Amino acid sequence: MNFQTFKKGFINITVLFVFLSFLNVSCFNRTKSSDNEVSFDTIQVHETSSIDYKKSKLNCNLTISFIYPVSCKKSSQLVELQKIFIEKSFPPKYANLSPEEALKSFTNQYLSDFQSIKDKDSFEDDYILEDENSYIYELSIENEILYNRNNFISFVVKINNYEGGAHGSNSIYGYVIDLNTGKFLTEEDFAGRNYKKNITPVLIQKIAASKGISDISQLEESMGYKIGDISPNENFTIDDKGLTYYFNEYEIAAYFVGITQVFIPYEDLKSFITNNNPISFLTRQ
Repeated sequence: MNFQTFKKGFINITVLFVFLSFLNVSCFNRTKSSDNEVSFDTIQVHETSSIDYKKSKLNCNLTISFIYPVSCKKSSQLVELQKIFIEKSFPPKYANLSPEEALKSFTNQYLSDFQSIKDKDSFEDDYILEDENSYIYELSIENEILYNRNNFISFVVKINNYEGGAHGSNSIYGYVIDLNTGKFLTEEDFAGRNYKKNITPVLIQKIAASKGISDISQLEESMGYKIGDISPNENFTIDDKGLTYYFNEYEIAAYFVGITQVFIPYEDLKSFITNNNPISFLTRQ
């Protein structure tokens, strides 16, 4: 399976799975914000299946927990909001489907593609699992609402993928929807054209502080970071207190560092956040 990292948009997936069971879908946890008046439901999928390959049994596991909007104050916005949530969690071709149809189609495609392993010599030698309960392919997709107030919805999409080998991959992508415009909040929206120059030193200092070091050069010398790669990456969320940036594996550091999350309080951004921007009122709270 070739699961390519996507940035602010979609997942390109070419995977191998067999469809041996039906889609199990359940909806629950309806919540409502008295502020934005946007309600959400959750669709969950959990599929495990296997095929016989030569003398072996190849197992797979697919887990999805997908939160999506089911109602909002401006009913005309609902379809577009659902489209945003789908296209940021799954490939673009599913974006025009309903949430239920998108999950069903994605799951069916994901699992049915596994059948092609029967027709390909995917392994030089016969692959025999020591434990038939283990999986050689696993994919988990989960999104989470982090903020749903003041005309903003901020959420993350978490992806855990294993396709054999020494280790899998983990990714997290953050998004902020401005309900006033229907668009994503960008760094230029609140920090102006010089946002990279202004925010980069803050990010580096916050990462160093989280590692308990005062000399930022140690980030590169002993912590596995590449200082030159650290800069605002459009991968962030907001809440009442500040911004959280997400840097995925290999993005700014060696693999062993994993995902780096950096929280920046609004207090540390006041000096260069532009006036009358979409989140300026949050910095004054």
